[in-house]
Amino acid sequence: MSMLNPRIHLLALGTFTVGTEGYVVAGVLPAVAHDMHTSVALCGQLVTVFAVAYALGGPPLIRLFHSVRPKRLLIGAAVFFAAANLLAAVAPDIGVLITARILAAGGAALFLAPAAAAAAALTPPELLPRAISVTATGNALALTAGAPIGTVIGSAFGWRVSFLLVTGLAVLTALLVGVFLPEVPLSPAPGGGRLALLGNRSIRWALATTFGLFLASYTLYTYLSPVMGAATGADSTGVAVLMVVFGAGGLIGGRVIGRVLARFALARVLRIALLVVTAVIALIALLTGVHAHTTAGSAVTFPIMLIFGAAWWSGGISQQTRVATLAPDQRSLALGLHFSAQYLGVAAAGAVGGLALGVFGPLAVPIAAGVIAIATIVTVRHIATPVRQSKGSVPHRQPAAR
Repeated sequence: MSMLNPRIHLLALGTFTVGTEGYVVAGVLPAVAHDMHTSVALCGQLVTVFAVAYALGGPPLIRLFHSVRPKRLLIGAAVFFAAANLLAAVAPDIGVLITARILAAGGAALFLAPAAAAAAALTPPELLPRAISVTATGNALALTAGAPIGTVIGSAFGWRVSFLLVTGLAVLTALLVGVFLPEVPLSPAPGGGRLALLGNRSIRWALATTFGLFLASYTLYTYLSPVMGAATGADSTGVAVLMVVFGAGGLIGGRVIGRVLARFALARVLRIALLVVTAVIALIALLTGVHAHTTAGSAVTFPIMLIFGAAWWSGGISQQTRVATLAPDQRSLALGLHFSAQYLGVAAAGAVGGLALGVFGPLAVPIAAGVIAIATIVTVRHIATPVRQSKGSVPHRQPAAR
């Protein structure tokens, strides 16, 4: 019976570090704005510039470093990520801080997709979903534990210490990967790069699913505070607890999805995940519409957010598995495109949710998110079984049954 290589759990520390940095920024924005003598709205662009820089720069960077051995690339990416966060910690003004976030996005891009690809390379094909779920679970743990801890540290000792915490985690990641991770086979040189991959219809549909899933989820998640305030009267503390519950749902989803994908068709799992996301968003819209400012109304939001996190995370891991199987000889580049679509969805969600909230009010946010989620279901198509491609080519295969 095949066993999962336990050393791929080291890669989860890296995704935990990247996730913690991303989530903790939102928690320290007011303190950053005060220290930098600027507005919270302007500091909020620290999140946007990271997402856009990752989305646009990730695939070119991965292609640029495709000849570097995966273990060495992961170590270098972690060190670079640490240096970028150290720069953020000592930034004298908002311009340097934004620059640090752009650099951090480059380090994150060179770690996340190659880490998922390395986990896949060290794993038997039948355990691929479980391997990917291990690396992705680090991000869910960051949302559940890393971000709250980093925010508390930032509140107690200053926002700069939050970035120093991430710097330390990144250095620890580099050390542990360097000492304990085995060498990973170098993938063949990609032929045609991302344009060739984007020429594959199956890849395009997969990226559309990723974009839609994260656009829908983050449209609501980004504006969870005003939505839950309108729905149940939750204050900032209540919303923070809901975010932790959401992350806990992601952890649960990450733990079970590998086994689920081993038993059921990927397309079926994805459609169910998107339907569940749509259903819980609809329930939140209902609570917002009726202004359920009661104990029962508040209590029901906890299982809703738990299910929301589990479904969203299950969908995200399923998507990584889908992309990894569509381009087995170009996994780093293909997964780089996946993460680019993910961060484009995150960046667009801020605009979509903000427009809905500003023009129509809190109820419009979950309505918009729900419409996007249900529309994304149509992109779950052309899901093929893994096929080994010849060097320098992109596989063009017949789509599996939908």
